[in-house]
Amino acid sequence: MISNVTLPAVFGAGALSFLSPCVLPLVPPYLCFLAGTTLDKLTAETAPRAVTGRTLAAAALFVAGFATVFVALGATASAVGLLLKNAPLLATIAGLAIIVMGLHFLGAFRIPLLMREARVDVESPSGCGAHM
Repeated sequence: MISNVTLPAVFGAGALSFLSPCVLPLVPPYLCFLAGTTLDKLTAETAPRAVTGRTLAAAALFVAGFATVFVALGATASAVGLLLKNAPLLATIAGLAIIVMGLHFLGAFRIPLLMREARVDVESPSGCGAHM
């Protein structure tokens, strides 16, 4: 199924998502973290151009990295989906696996492989005050 989504609609959806109350307050800390600076240095009237340039470069590289990863994942998922589009046997196997996992989750029976647990016990260095 191919839908005709226009570029302005995509840009508008992205801008609306970015300006949402859940995302917008996170932008200044992300920029400070990416630039390796503080908000005071970044917003000072006499902020060095190097800080501003480093912040913009780091943000651009961050966005480029995210875009690359998600485009690659999306393209891979699309390619795999096209290859498996006409695989009714795979759909049946996936449905059965979901049913079995659901029954295991409900406790109808136990699958020993899914009951295993792995933990990492990390000792803190002495003097860090991790144990209070």
